Amino acid sequence: MSTLLSIISFSILIVETLIGMVANGFIVLINAIDWLRSRKLSMTDLILTCLGLARLAWLAVGILSVTMVSFFLSTYALDHVYLMFIIMWVFTNSVNLWFAACLGVWYLMKIAIFSHPIFLQVKRSLCGLVPWQLLGSVVLSAFMTIINVIALKTGSSIYNPFKSLVRNSNESEIIQPTLNERLCILSFVQNFIPLVLFVLSIIFLIISLWKHMRHLQHDGVSTSDLNTKVHLTALKALVSFAILYLFGFAATNLEMLTWRMKDTAQTAVFFQNVSTLYPSGHAIILILLNPKLKQTWVRMMPNLKCHLRKTPS
Repeated sequence: MSTLLSIISFSILIVETLIGMVANGFIVLINAIDWLRSRKLSMTDLILTCLGLARLAWLAVGILSVTMVSFFLSTYALDHVYLMFIIMWVFTNSVNLWFAACLGVWYLMKIAIFSHPIFLQVKRSLCGLVPWQLLGSVVLSAFMTIINVIALKTGSSIYNPFKSLVRNSNESEIIQPTLNERLCILSFVQNFIPLVLFVLSIIFLIISLWKHMRHLQHDGVSTSDLNTKVHLTALKALVSFAILYLFGFAATNLEMLTWRMKDTAQTAVFFQNVSTLYPSGHAIILILLNPKLKQTWVRMMPNLKCHLRKTPS
């Protein structure tokens, strides 16, 4: 039963990862084609493209890491291999979250209706700030990756919790609880700031929508105007991500706390399944909520079906 459950979980993970790669790859491809044609890219498309690339990298690292734990544990337990995966995972995960926070701030500044001078000043200069926000996200993620690697050091070597599993020993029992706590704290701090920015973007968008609808009601105008629809569309994109991300955030931290479980492979697959929901599911939601991406997807589907029918089996 355990083997069957592992096979089912791993199969689900592969399907989730493929869906996420197709959806995020579609976003990146369409925006890249538009850029090649016009040599222009809107700030929204730039952020979505960077976010799509980060999620593609994160999904690739995740599925490869789980594959190594499931089938090549002895290789994964090697210090240099384990360190390489830690660096790739922490960096791609951090970049992913910061780019999502940039998307939330961008939606807030473009859509929200506030008259405060500071808000208006930031709104006017936002287009010039977006590339620097994205670059800053990459630099900050690299810095956090270095901090995580330093935290993994125990003396002169890198602490690798999978070594004891390969050797079937308990040599890490003394230091592992303390180190797990340290890594969980680092993970929480690293992910907490972009999450706060994202949640604040949602809160201020809700306040802006409430003020806008109250203004319309006061003037006796229908509350289903274009501005209201834009607010609601942005809120759907942000709230859906926040919900999916919270599941992934919980799964990531629980996975760190359960490294000592006997069935490490099955545990890794389960938590990776939960974590993969947010980059895969949110990419689909972004496509459905973005008119350009949705129209392109709808136009592509009939052509793809015709091509598949013509392909000889």
